[in-house]
Amino acid sequence: MFDEYKDSVIEGCRRIVAENLVKGTWGNVSISDGERIFITPSNFPYEKLTRKDISVTDMKGQIMLSEHKPSSELKMHIALYNARKDIKAVIHTHPVFSSAVSLVCEKIPSLIEDSVMICGEEILVAQFASAGSEELAYNVVEAMGKNNAAIMKNHGLVTIGDSINEAITASLVCEKTAQIYIVALSCGNVSIISPEQAAQLREKYLKHYKQ
Repeated sequence: MFDEYKDSVIEGCRRIVAENLVKGTWGNVSISDGERIFITPSNFPYEKLTRKDISVTDMKGQIMLSEHKPSSELKMHIALYNARKDIKAVIHTHPVFSSAVSLVCEKIPSLIEDSVMICGEEILVAQFASAGSEELAYNVVEAMGKNNAAIMKNHGLVTIGDSINEAITASLVCEKTAQIYIVALSCGNVSIISPEQAAQLREKYLKHYKQ
């Protein structure tokens, strides 16, 4: 039952491991059909995941089907899905450069075209709150805004999309941009895309590239 959604979550987990976005069982992946959330179980090895291991909840977090405890970040996933109806997938990872940015910056400005188009005009850093808390969920929703990526202070990265693939692409692009930003800051003055040009790039992606 719901095999397609469960398979998407499992494939997402394999990809974030292969792309070195997480270590061990840290991070979490979910997808939603608008009525249910299919999410990784808490502290379960990604390489051992099968369909029966994927937790299924309603949009309020009530467990509908689960052999394991759902991810400790379920509240954050719920908050994102309920805040924006265009979100169909949520990926939370702990990549090195995005995490480093979270320690020293409040945002990544509009630097590179693909980042502006895929992640958003600026990638904001959500205020720190305890993992799994409602406060963290609120902070991430606020930092995400209309973007596809938000960094969590002293924590990691959250990306969203209309599919697992789009959410993971946002993760990879954000991590690359974070690395570029750190290198650029060490070299001197950083060139930033103007707000007007950034808005045009983002609109171009949303209206044309996603078709």
